[in-house]
Amino acid sequence: MTAATPPEPAPTTIGARLADFFRSLRDFDRSFWAANVSELFERISYYGMKAFLVLFLMNGLGVSEVEAGDIGGWFGLSVWGLAAVSGFLADIIGYRRAMLLAYTLLGGAYFLLGWVTGGVPTILALVLVAFGTSLIKPSITGTVQKTCSAGQRALGFSIYYTLVNIGGALGPKLAGWIRTEWKETGSAVALSVSAASIVVAMLLILFLFKEPPNEGGAERKRFRDFLRDFRTVLSNWRFVLLVLLVGLYFCVFWQLYYGLQFYAVKVLQLDDSTIGGLVAIESVSVVCLQVVVGYLVRNLKPMWATFAAAALSAASMLGIGLGLPIGLMIFVLALGEIIYSAHFYKYLGSIAPPNQVGLYMGFAFLPIGLGDFFGGMLAGRLFTWSNDVLKAPEVMWYVFAGVGMVAAVGMLLLARGGEQKDARA
Repeated sequence: MTAATPPEPAPTTIGARLADFFRSLRDFDRSFWAANVSELFERISYYGMKAFLVLFLMNGLGVSEVEAGDIGGWFGLSVWGLAAVSGFLADIIGYRRAMLLAYTLLGGAYFLLGWVTGGVPTILALVLVAFGTSLIKPSITGTVQKTCSAGQRALGFSIYYTLVNIGGALGPKLAGWIRTEWKETGSAVALSVSAASIVVAMLLILFLFKEPPNEGGAERKRFRDFLRDFRTVLSNWRFVLLVLLVGLYFCVFWQLYYGLQFYAVKVLQLDDSTIGGLVAIESVSVVCLQVVVGYLVRNLKPMWATFAAAALSAASMLGIGLGLPIGLMIFVLALGEIIYSAHFYKYLGSIAPPNQVGLYMGFAFLPIGLGDFFGGMLAGRLFTWSNDVLKAPEVMWYVFAGVGMVAAVGMLLLARGGEQKDARA
């Protein structure tokens, strides 16, 4: 009988481990890289626009802070809310067709947004951006799921998340610099750069992406299946409460793109390049620290991790109100996001019945959209009230700090209630 060949020893030195890591990157196929790099360029476009959306609406359409926040909120809800439904369309027509359709719509929409005037064309362009963006998310994550083996998926999603945040860092910084340098036509030029970035993303898919096979010939779901799943999920009150509480957390998080814009322009009188640099701090922090912080908090219970994320978001808002360095407070906000992203899906899985975990994961984008919606709605109203009526703009930050603490305490109470229920069972 021949003795089994012993496994190769794991790399021991840092250099050997790094070499092994870079070798493992070659195991991902061309479609994986084409899809994820295209997402990098799409995020440059999206966050370059998102970072200045409310200012663009105020300057271009002459709307108030309240109206700009409302439009931004509806736009955000559309982007994240449509992602679940758009996933069905992507599954039906295939990821390649879905991404080519999305990038066609996005390229035209960004160009339209930059060079047309008037409320109707602007809203139409935003609708196209929302629909196109909602198609991209499930197509890219679905590609990662299908092109990676079970052993590759953890690293595959880490690569995806890293590239998303690199785009999230580059987009606001690039757009802010362009808006500052080009003055009167800065918005149009920045949005044209967004459109050009989308063209690069489309070319990657057109020439390098091959449709991944349908695993096991699995039957595709129909829209009525989605509605049935939605009713099933909403019947779990703990899940509904979790969605609302996480929505409050994201209501605070999205002030990076709402309240900060109003405050930076009207109170601090910063230029767009500086604002773009501030917004970029969040994504840069995530890219640099995701692995390190994720490792340090890996043993935290999900309830304490989500509590910490919401509490850090509240602390960042309080710090801005108290006049602490905004860049530092955005870094604190980023730490909360890192902790949240490392544990939320575990928390969501603990809320879901054991045989419905996958179903519940499909609705993970819902609280992000709700937070974007209410964050936009509240930001304009709170800034107008605190700045114009109270003459104390810092009050807005204190209110959002309170929202963050409500989310933090609510998550803790929800988790403790679940633990007590499990103990009695």
